[in-house]
Amino acid sequence: MIESMHVLAVESAASTGGVGILGPKAQVELLTPLGPGWGEVLPKLVQEALSLARLGWEEIGLLAVDIGPGSFTGVRMGLSLVKALAQVRGLPVVGVRQTEVLGLPWAAVWPGRVCVWIHDRRDYLYMAWVDPGRAGREAVLTFSQALPKLREHPQVLLVGSGAQRFAAELREQAPEVVLAPEPFSVPRPLVLAQIARAKYNGEGSCDVLALEPHYVHEEG
Repeated sequence: MIESMHVLAVESAASTGGVGILGPKAQVELLTPLGPGWGEVLPKLVQEALSLARLGWEEIGLLAVDIGPGSFTGVRMGLSLVKALAQVRGLPVVGVRQTEVLGLPWAAVWPGRVCVWIHDRRDYLYMAWVDPGRAGREAVLTFSQALPKLREHPQVLLVGSGAQRFAAELREQAPEVVLAPEPFSVPRPLVLAQIARAKYNGEGSCDVLALEPHYVHEEG
């Protein structure tokens, strides 16, 4: 169990990313916009978060990283940083999907179905259903393909960047679907840390060398 140590989480799968530290002595979260040329920002945020938390590396027991789906460059940037830190510091790593970061907190409290839509820059959506404790497999769909699937279930709560991208269309064509508030469309480092800690306590560490981005491809 890792409850007595701190988790350091790096989130870079979306347009807003950051670093979080979660543990018995400190809870810190730093967020920043991400885009071209921002690769040097995340290592600086790691150091800043440690400084704000007043922690040394010896008090970090686990590293967490969002492996996607999401920004191709962002996911690889965060994963490269975490893998380097793991090897230099000798720390275990847990990879978490963005679908889990966005959907699992809602699935624990929402009485109906929870669905995640992550917007791809080509106007495709990564869509997955999330149940308490488990996020399903993502599918790559257009809006017109994904919308009927939402309407098959009552009391659907939709979360993610795709929900915000198509908010106007959803309110017009599927007003029965509840959209999570916009701030919850961004995966948060502290939520990533919480999920990674639970995964580590239940399943152990990932193989750092084998850990790769979670890419989702169109079927057919």
